[in-house]
Amino acid sequence: MAEQHGGPPAPHNGGESLLLPGHGELILVVDDDEKLVKALARMLRSLGFSVLTALNGSEAIEVIRGCSTPIDAVLADVVMPKMGGKELVDRLATDGVHPGVIYMSGYDDPVQLAPVLKSGAPLLHKPFTLHALVVVLRSVLDKRMGR
Repeated sequence: MAEQHGGPPAPHNGGESLLLPGHGELILVVDDDEKLVKALARMLRSLGFSVLTALNGSEAIEVIRGCSTPIDAVLADVVMPKMGGKELVDRLATDGVHPGVIYMSGYDDPVQLAPVLKSGAPLLHKPFTLHALVVVLRSVLDKRMGR
């Protein structure tokens, strides 16, 4: 089920907190594990990111089509029913949508991972730490913004 989570929490001091790694960037989290999606969304929001979620690539395309704000980054599982992460990113590119991309996978099968590795996008192996996710996500976002 697709779910939208609001923007980052309001800073307590009335200004933007410099301690949060997120600055309201919109992240789409796509994984067929609903508990993981909800946990990642909750954690990313607490760090200052805005988050949309989907449980497979097909659902993610519908979420993006229904969203008026451009997606800054997609965090997508490689292997999902209906449409996996790589196919999702390829479809988005065909539609002219080019967010930053981070893949995640619990699989080590080189055949399944080869297309993702060839793409040059970062791949996080599950389970990963929140710190590892934030470091990679911030890097992908900053590269897109020319920082």
